[in-house]
Amino acid sequence: MKRCGFVIRVSTDVQARNPEGSLKNQLQRLNAHIEYKNKACGENWIECGRYVLKGVSGKDAFRSPEFAQLFEDIKSGKVNTVVCTALDRVSRSVKDFLNFFEILAKHNVEFVCLKQNYDTTSPQGKLFITIMMALAEFEREQTSERNKDATLARAERGLWNGGQLLGYDIIPGKKGYVVPNEKEKSIVQFAFKRYLECGSLIQTTREMNERGYRTKAYTSRRHKVNPARTFGRTTINQFLMNCAYIGLKEINKKNKPLDQSKLPENQKYKTVKSVWEPLVDEATFYKVQDLLKKNARSKHNETALIKHVYLLNGGLVWCEKCGNQMEGICGTGRLGQKYFYYVCKNKECRFKVPADELERIVIERIRQLSNEKDAIDKSIENANAYLQSELPRLKTEREMLDKELTEVKDTASGIIDKLAPMANGDNGLFLKEKLDDLGKRRKQIEHGIEMVQLTIDQIEREAVDKEIVLEALKKFGEVFDNIEPYQQKELMKLVLAKAIIGPDHLKVALYGRPGNLENTLNPETEEARCGMPNWLPDLDSNQEPRLQRAVCYHYTIGQ
Repeated sequence: MKRCGFVIRVSTDVQARNPEGSLKNQLQRLNAHIEYKNKACGENWIECGRYVLKGVSGKDAFRSPEFAQLFEDIKSGKVNTVVCTALDRVSRSVKDFLNFFEILAKHNVEFVCLKQNYDTTSPQGKLFITIMMALAEFEREQTSERNKDATLARAERGLWNGGQLLGYDIIPGKKGYVVPNEKEKSIVQFAFKRYLECGSLIQTTREMNERGYRTKAYTSRRHKVNPARTFGRTTINQFLMNCAYIGLKEINKKNKPLDQSKLPENQKYKTVKSVWEPLVDEATFYKVQDLLKKNARSKHNETALIKHVYLLNGGLVWCEKCGNQMEGICGTGRLGQKYFYYVCKNKECRFKVPADELERIVIERIRQLSNEKDAIDKSIENANAYLQSELPRLKTEREMLDKELTEVKDTASGIIDKLAPMANGDNGLFLKEKLDDLGKRRKQIEHGIEMVQLTIDQIEREAVDKEIVLEALKKFGEVFDNIEPYQQKELMKLVLAKAIIGPDHLKVALYGRPGNLENTLNPETEEARCGMPNWLPDLDSNQEPRLQRAVCYHYTIGQ
């Protein structure tokens, strides 16, 4: 008995919606073939499954839910014969089609194609199928190229290339043109206006949802209903960046972040004048773009009034009395005046100093140090002496790690040589676990050796350089007063390793090998906000700088 599974496919939604189209024709031909086999040939063929792919490209058929169900039915034995009208109804990919045949052969399933007659058991038959599928794949790729060229040409003329956009409606029967939706137009204009006023995506999103505004509701070409939903922060962000609202059509939008000079002309990002009318004036649109960029760069709402930027937050200031970190807080006096402090995090201590006064002293001290060469000379001499004193300990540590690594390797080799031949079943599992543990330990030791050796190399090669320190301090004084508050905070992180404050004096520790401050302080450089510079030292749990990358020197001043 031939238990048949019918594979029927059309590529477009238009074909799928036609009740008298290709889908019905394919099914009619398959039923006629079964009837012929049963009546004229005296065989027993029955339909056991129907796998209809509506609007599915030939390159994607193999990964469709319908094919997944077909493969399940083949494995269970429900289907032992796959029937289709033509090879390209199954797939237009040579690789996928050959994989399909491997699955059929594995489960002894026959394949019947009404249009092409072939024998897959012979090399000639396999060659014929491969050639036919290659031609089908070539035809699909040619069609895809023509569609891409047509889409690009339409975009170059400023036409709409499909999809739904809040604020506009597609004109039925006039492809490529959209008209403003008066109700949705007010939603678009409110979003741009409100973001300029508050400078917050979250607040704009909340207010739009509270007013009852929702995303666009529509029904797709495949008759899938997409209801209106509440707005989200990401949706509003993309919404505010859409050039369509000022009457511009974006071409190759996905390539916008790429280096345009390295792209061929037909793949470069650009904008052209669209055929639809704008909903937002250009001045408002570009003000929104500038504010979005500023907020993303500074991680702060540029429209909000900055009360105080705690320059020493983030582990830069510590309490001398108890050794704990201090953090910036604010309080309100009896008359409603705000006061800003750095307070010890230790609840038993709570040592407190005025924020403005502490920051002023630290900043002034850093400025003055560039002129105090004697103090810097002494600090650098002490720092280099300390580094040299660490060398014997580090070299001893390296030797111990080398010895432990050798022991781990010898242990692993011994286990493999003696026990591997006897390993089977549960014994093999135990042997694998033991070797895995040794492998992990080996990686840990090798990483430790690498870190220690890196530190040794840096100490032997790069002592703290007086000229570098003086140059960094000089640049600090030149740029600090001419940058934004959030950039001042970043600058403090680059120069100041640690400040320890007590009741009557302050200790300042600066980094010994600062990097390129000019690049770091460039307002257009996003890295100043999102990444730590590679010359900074690693910090352990109590914030003491390690020796892997840099060292700091200390200077004590009276308060």
